[in-house]
Amino acid sequence: MTAMKVFSYDSLEERNPRHILLDLIRARQLLLDLIWRDLRVRYRYAVMGFLWAVLEPLAFTVILTFVFTLVFAERIPDAQAATGPPFVVMLLCGIIFWQYFSTSLTAATTSVVTNQNLVKKVRFTREIIPIAACCVPLVQLGIGLILLFIVHLFMGGSLGFALMYLPLIFAIQFALTLGLSLLFSCIHVHFRDVSNLVSVALLLGFYASPIFYSLDMVRNSRLPEWLQQLYLLNPMAGLLTAYRQLLLEHRFPDWDLLLVPSLMAATALIIGLLTFRRIAATMSDYL
Repeated sequence: MTAMKVFSYDSLEERNPRHILLDLIRARQLLLDLIWRDLRVRYRYAVMGFLWAVLEPLAFTVILTFVFTLVFAERIPDAQAATGPPFVVMLLCGIIFWQYFSTSLTAATTSVVTNQNLVKKVRFTREIIPIAACCVPLVQLGIGLILLFIVHLFMGGSLGFALMYLPLIFAIQFALTLGLSLLFSCIHVHFRDVSNLVSVALLLGFYASPIFYSLDMVRNSRLPEWLQQLYLLNPMAGLLTAYRQLLLEHRFPDWDLLLVPSLMAATALIIGLLTFRRIAATMSDYL
């Protein structure tokens, strides 16, 4: 019988960032198991199952469409312009990608504490816990994308070759989401207020991101130049606009829209990985 190889590090080596990639590769099966477990927990006892992944963004879109096309119709001329895209398509395009970001970040922030029994009893690559929390909402995102394409085609739109760049834009968003998730999840182990701060920040980000309005409305507004530049530092502002340019304008997004999100995603991912790896070895002492 061939002896099974066991990899282990001492406390100093365990914090070494050089082992991150290799550790994640070794823990890939456990990562898949965690993702499948979370999916079963979320949908197993739901009567309508995965249908909720369609109903949630659809209901949100219907409500916001009613509010902004009927109640505040006179205040959104760009959305009502005959030459512009249907407001419901523009809105749905913003909602599904924002919901992925919000759902992932919220779940990942508390994921380590939620799985404290596993963390305290088993020795494994703990980065996979927030990573799994970021992967589970991919199912909802995929169903939301199908819904978006169906609505877009139903409203008279078309799908262009520019959509081939969609994975590239989403890779930036995923890196940003994962980096923030790793950072917040390990800090939340020490300071349980982090989850509340993330909830407040996401609520602020919802209104500070072009979800139910376009980025052009911000640029053409009466906001001072410095405030507009501050607004553009929100990486989701550039990403959501980039998605709309792919779908609605059939072209590759403007490079200036992707510069800030790319830099922030890379920075967040590096800081998140290094911080999580440094704290991971002593997490069980604080749970």
